[in-house]
Amino acid sequence: MKRFYLGLVAALAVLCVVLFYPSGQAARTQAEPTEAAAAPTHSAALPAARFDAQTSISVLLEGQTREMSLQDYLTGVLLAEMPTDFPAEALKAQAVASRTFALHQRAARKHTNADICGDSACCQGWVSSEGFSAEAVKNAVEAVAATDGLVLCYDGELIDATFFSCSGGSTEAAVEVWGSDVPYLQAVESPNEEDAPRYCDETSLPRAEFVRILQTENPAITGAEPLLGTITRTQGGGIATATLCGQVFEGTTLRRLFGLRSTDLTIRDEGERIVLTTRGFGHRVGMSQYGARAMAEAGDGFETILLHYYQGAALYRLELSE
Repeated sequence: MKRFYLGLVAALAVLCVVLFYPSGQAARTQAEPTEAAAAPTHSAALPAARFDAQTSISVLLEGQTREMSLQDYLTGVLLAEMPTDFPAEALKAQAVASRTFALHQRAARKHTNADICGDSACCQGWVSSEGFSAEAVKNAVEAVAATDGLVLCYDGELIDATFFSCSGGSTEAAVEVWGSDVPYLQAVESPNEEDAPRYCDETSLPRAEFVRILQTENPAITGAEPLLGTITRTQGGGIATATLCGQVFEGTTLRRLFGLRSTDLTIRDEGERIVLTTRGFGHRVGMSQYGARAMAEAGDGFETILLHYYQGAALYRLELSE
């Protein structure tokens, strides 16, 4: 089985041909300096699965490294990461994002003994198709095959195609969550997700417990200070900073301290109890999966979905040399 390395010297030649790009952005082509196969210029002309089936990837699963085709890997990712009863266009968008993410992780060499792992908290989830219905597996397989070799690039490089469950109405810019500005990971609207299972969540805890948790991060807090102060918000609606008990906390810190679903947080002081209400689930950077479902149900194709969530990115198809 052949292996693939983007941007690195390798015996296998590939061609990255731009398929879709934002208005006003010129098409770009990037290729290895050796022989490469030509590719059509629209996804409707995609051949039967070829790149994914012939490309190998090593996956760290429960402490063991397992070699498999990119096709089998992506099928397992879709089964793990997105409900397979989602519309086909949402599943295709997930397949492209997950393929891009996997190849980006491989190039970054995050793991020394594998290209990527199957832990969603570290890389992205993966499960065997065993135990899934024939219909679920069919939907996942078809989404992977329909997008064979398609990846997202920015300035000719694979993007870090992060994704999450639901946004609460808007995604978040990467700089607000991870501290580094990423041009294609900006805050964008993501409406019509209200029926997502984890769209809204409420946590209520005793005032003393709330203060105690804040003290674990900042021991200067005595508990005698006014509880709620100034709150600033990001463009994506999350808490940027919140002054609590006289000290400033970042929204990402509060999410970690209280185990919250997102930084799109409202804090309500009810005297003896503090109520924390969140909208959305996940870091909210990149593609919202329930947002992708909503766009697909509204008639948008996977290309439109991807280029909405990954601003300024372009779709390329990778092909193997003969």
